[in-house]
Amino acid sequence: MTEQLTIADQSLLKLIDSPDFNTQTCLADLGHYALLGVEGPDAAKFLQGQVTCDVRELANHVTRLGAQCNLKGRMLLSFRALQVDEQRILLRMHGGLIEKALATFGKYIVFSKAKLVDHSAHYRRVGLHGPAAESLLRTTLGQAPEHIDEWVAAGDHIIIKLDQQRYECWLAGDAEPVLAALSQHTHPAAENYWTLLDIRAGIGEVRPESDELFTPQSLNYQLVNAVNFRKGCYTGQEIVARLHYRGTLKRHMQRFTFIADEAALPLPGTAVNNNQGNATGEIVMAAYASPQRVEALVNIIDAQLTDAWLGHKKLEHLPLPYAIPSEENT
Repeated sequence: MTEQLTIADQSLLKLIDSPDFNTQTCLADLGHYALLGVEGPDAAKFLQGQVTCDVRELANHVTRLGAQCNLKGRMLLSFRALQVDEQRILLRMHGGLIEKALATFGKYIVFSKAKLVDHSAHYRRVGLHGPAAESLLRTTLGQAPEHIDEWVAAGDHIIIKLDQQRYECWLAGDAEPVLAALSQHTHPAAENYWTLLDIRAGIGEVRPESDELFTPQSLNYQLVNAVNFRKGCYTGQEIVARLHYRGTLKRHMQRFTFIADEAALPLPGTAVNNNQGNATGEIVMAAYASPQRVEALVNIIDAQLTDAWLGHKKLEHLPLPYAIPSEENT
């Protein structure tokens, strides 16, 4: 069973199905995320040999999703990467994976002129979403990035554009005045709300329950610019590339909805079966869409989309904002 919904998310769920919901701008506490810094002259070079995304692209004031894999191509953790300057790259990941990240990156960074620093306490992480998000950022912080995946600095604060009217903010130093100003014009939200937005955007991530369970392709990372197949070698690259160039992917991450079960959400890695009880997929992550409904991302066999069950509950397939190839031969 997952943690109980926060008071903020309980209140927000009552609004989601109401006619007024689309007029609401929400401020989400993203304290469930952590920030790991990779710092030093070799920071970018070190990460380039460790992760699925092309770290060189970060120099253009963009962010990238990515993953660190084991030798079998299974994801140890996933992240959003941002390069603050030539010698500092920040990786935003689920807070339950920060210790693992320190250990897995730490095994190799000793050979580089770089170090790992947990910056979670230095930045206050919040998310802003809704029709007034951009205007609130410009009023409060003086600017907002224009393009998706672009970031800008507002003093020591960092603002990332994730989607239209959806932003992630890493507030440095004394964040209280900024939060107070934003709170005056927003509805409070927390982890469930932000996870729901990720689910609807088709962005899956590794959680502590699912580390070393999925390949990058299991989470559609090849479809959301989180894997670069031309960047060169990194740990697990041979397996990830083989799936891309030699294999036909018969499983993808898909979006589903189903009836809520009291106060429990299925944990990442929970098995999804067909009506004969055979395992056909696994939950990537799930969130309440209303008090009665749950939405989830599921890595599932493509041929089983209309025959997916979680225990006694039938899963209803929902669309994603990007196309899933019916057959991927590259």
